[in-house]
Amino acid sequence: MSGNLLSLQRRLARVERRLVDIANSARSGECDCRKITVADAGKPEEFEREMNRGCRVHPFRDLGEVVIFSHAGQESGSAKLDQLLQIYLARRSQGRPSLSQLRKVGVALRDEF
Repeated sequence: MSGNLLSLQRRLARVERRLVDIANSARSGECDCRKITVADAGKPEEFEREMNRGCRVHPFRDLGEVVIFSHAGQESGSAKLDQLLQIYLARRSQGRPSLSQLRKVGVALRDEF
């Protein structure tokens, strides 16, 4: 039992160090995530470029709230932008663990010890 406890303490220490490293990186301005992103329906390639950029701190670059900007009567590019938004939202849902996934990990750890 003490071997398992020692192993758990080592793993916990590694996780804590990694979280401190992530927090320090985020504080130093290296994070490329956004709170809001404006997507121009007439220039979907610009949004595509933004959604394909990575974040140096997080495994997934969050673009925050995506606001779609279009000109009156503009139809060209909006279908492509809609498709890109669907791809981005699917990636975002995969890039962030849900609370239910985190609870399952917690339950598994509790049951293990």
